[in-house]
Amino acid sequence: MGEIITTSILVYEVSKLLGNSKVLDRVSLYVPKASLVALSGPSGSGKSSLLRIIAGLDSPNHGSIWLHGTDVTNVSTQYRHMAFVFQHYALFKNMTVYENISFGLRLRGFSYQKIRNKVNDLLDCLRISDISFQYPGKLSGGQKQRVALARSLAIKPDFLLLDEPFRALDGELRRHLSKWLKRYLKDNEITTIMVTHDQKEAIFMADEIMVLKQGHLLQQGRPKNIYDEPIDYFVGTFSGSFIEFPQSEKSLNASYYNTRKSTKRDCMPFLSDIVWAQIFTNQSRHHYPFFLRPYELHLESQIDLKAIPVQIKRIIYKRTFVQLDSFIISSSWNIIIPIGYQAFRKLNIQSFMQKLYIKPRNQVFLRAYPNIKKLTSE
Repeated sequence: MGEIITTSILVYEVSKLLGNSKVLDRVSLYVPKASLVALSGPSGSGKSSLLRIIAGLDSPNHGSIWLHGTDVTNVSTQYRHMAFVFQHYALFKNMTVYENISFGLRLRGFSYQKIRNKVNDLLDCLRISDISFQYPGKLSGGQKQRVALARSLAIKPDFLLLDEPFRALDGELRRHLSKWLKRYLKDNEITTIMVTHDQKEAIFMADEIMVLKQGHLLQQGRPKNIYDEPIDYFVGTFSGSFIEFPQSEKSLNASYYNTRKSTKRDCMPFLSDIVWAQIFTNQSRHHYPFFLRPYELHLESQIDLKAIPVQIKRIIYKRTFVQLDSFIISSSWNIIIPIGYQAFRKLNIQSFMQKLYIKPRNQVFLRAYPNIKKLTSE
């Protein structure tokens, strides 16, 4: 409990029951002052339930909530000095956008000029100035979301809780607002917890990420630590793009010899490269699944005798990257390679069946998880 004094938000062993099922199971986490923490995890992992308990909208069956060192578990929402934006925006239907945003400021007795300056600034930053005198019934989902966010920010709360704040926005606007909001929260020292399903958004915006699954907090850490050194297979594959090497009863080296067209020469890149050797020796011994991050592999279209040839089967264009469905030629093992658009253009790929050559960088994290069945079971 030593974190109570030094942290802004502390959740201590919180459990929540819904009927006979546990929505949250003794979850403990801390949020440093003026930081932004992202709650990440699949649907049904307990993210929104935890947010509601922190807000005081629901009560835990066990555990406590601390704000600035004070136990507020049984304190009403209105006394927690926080604002929140949930997926139901709860805008006042009989008020215009301007009136919705200024509502909290008027309650607090701010002067007309201060209210006007603050609201107009938020209208401009969130790109909703053109709808300031419209009513919520006339707004799109994305517009309502931005109005709700502006209303929460206007009062400069100590704590801000966001449940997928950019869910209804398109790509360009989403990127713009995520950059702006990150800077705004830092400048105003607002402690924030944000639920998001977008892993890139979490990695970009958050000071720390907390990964939940089935009501359990699996890992809390800085984005780089979550991405590079995940605590288990689920966290690793959930938290970002990855290149997985198939789990097999035999190592890749052994599978070469069992392929009719393979020769000992085909194995040389694996046998001579210390990183490949570490990966596949461990896989052969333990039958663990392994994966690397895309940045840990070097991909080249020119022939490289020290690299492994792969052949492209299919090219899939995603929103922010290109997915190359390929297979390692000598073993016929399928491998999915995500790659950024700029790197993809440099490869100058001319056909679907073109060969590429992959090899690991000088240093990679060997991510091997022996309890794979247990860790990925639903």
